[in-house]
Amino acid sequence: MSRIARLSYPVAAAALLAACGSHTGGSAGAAQAAAPAAAATRIATPFDPLLQDEQRARNVQNIVNRQAARQRKAIDQQSQ
Repeated sequence: MSRIARLSYPVAAAALLAACGSHTGGSAGAAQAAAPAAAATRIATPFDPLLQDEQRARNVQNIVNRQAARQRKAIDQQSQ
């Protein structure tokens, strides 16, 4: 195998990997400034509706617990 052929495969592989990588554009300073903004954005997942339902259920349970505590307190005050 010729020397050019041996070197062309790794170069082609590196070029493909570089082409498939993400590119934010700009200088390194701009990339570092964009990193906190990218971390702050949230990506939607298929589990979001399930998580919303779970949070709704927690909120309902908190309301029920508060009402039960009020009712217990009222019963305790009446029995004294």
